[in-house]
Amino acid sequence: MKLAILGAAGSGKGQNTSRIAKKYNLHHVVVGDIVKAEIRNKTEVGKIMYDFTSKGRFVPSDIVMDVLAKQLNTFPEDEGFIIDTAPLNMDQYNKMVSLVNLDAVISLEVENYNILRHRTLNRLICPSCRGVTSVTESPDEVCPYCGEKLEHRYDDNLETVNFRIAQYLRETVPVLDEFEKQGKLIRINAELSKEEVFSQICQKIDNFFAKKSLK
Repeated sequence: MKLAILGAAGSGKGQNTSRIAKKYNLHHVVVGDIVKAEIRNKTEVGKIMYDFTSKGRFVPSDIVMDVLAKQLNTFPEDEGFIIDTAPLNMDQYNKMVSLVNLDAVISLEVENYNILRHRTLNRLICPSCRGVTSVTESPDEVCPYCGEKLEHRYDDNLETVNFRIAQYLRETVPVLDEFEKQGKLIRINAELSKEEVFSQICQKIDNFFAKKSLK
């Protein structure tokens, strides 16, 4: 099972990807975490990445695909994975098709952009276990999963969120359209509660692969 998950900022990619990986015993590849590690370590690549991410812009495709390829090459061929947040644009898509043949792409869809803004501006991230929660769910800003002090993402601000939404519509939606033409797109209503969204994801994944096995 080789999957990717896409969605606008605040659609729930991080929390759902970790649960999908656990349920289906998949390697969990978080492109954003690879980027952040480079930035934290202040590598030459990380400095370039920061110039883009601090403004809410996508990191250049060549850089993203290079780090992604290195990660995927560490997995045995017969083991599955789920990629969190790639390919984000057609340039990344064109480079990825030569790297891996994805079975399906999960699209977390939120039509009410105010929901995305609210979720993103209230989002809290655990620097230790990478758990995702919110100010509402964890007002003490302590991770409910491991007890570490939670953090706000440095780029979670209204200006950047609005830029990300516009960029998603302009650059990522065409990628979704391409996967839909191939019959590989699984659309999810991500405006529902966490449990409803995850239940919907599992049901649609199971149905997708059940139909695929019958072909």
